[in-house]
Amino acid sequence: MKILTLLSTLLTTLPLLATPFKSGNCDTSCPTNGTLPSSALSPSLIIPISARQPTRAFSPTTLAKVTPSDFCTIFNLEIPPSAINKTCTLEFLFPTHEQTTAFYSFDGPGEFVFNGYAYGAGANSGTTYETQPASGPGPPAAKLVPGKAYVLNEGSCGVQPGQMEAVTVSGALCSNDTYFEFEQTREKGCAIGFYVVIS
Repeated sequence: MKILTLLSTLLTTLPLLATPFKSGNCDTSCPTNGTLPSSALSPSLIIPISARQPTRAFSPTTLAKVTPSDFCTIFNLEIPPSAINKTCTLEFLFPTHEQTTAFYSFDGPGEFVFNGYAYGAGANSGTTYETQPASGPGPPAAKLVPGKAYVLNEGSCGVQPGQMEAVTVSGALCSNDTYFEFEQTREKGCAIGFYVVIS
């Protein structure tokens, strides 16, 4: 199974977005199903790519960015050998500003596309739009809005008998209509971003 992870990058010249960063104490209640077990996997690498700058390699970051028909962000996740015969659930958690002190800006209808890559084919620090990993299956397009927790994909973790090393699963988050920039973190109130839960 190919578990998708995914994407985003925002141009620094964009105007102020409709939901700007809000600091302060976050509400202790998270979106329904928006809490994680301590064993949940976080991305091992987050890399922006740009259709308008197809040969530029952006630095690894914790700040994911998506812009309409330009920036996507690639997310790598490492599935450990211990996940053999287990189920992997890819989640995207999207709390409100009252539920997290993590930075995010969001403006648009919230329609996103998840471009999955081949199992074991992840991005690296030199990946560009032109050198994306080989394509693979991924979750269907989805509408994402603040205050929700989403299950994007669920199925076998795909770990093979005798596998001794973690396998990278990867994908890019993109949109044709929405600006979205967020800090991937679980340390600032309610978690925000992509995670894999193994069960």
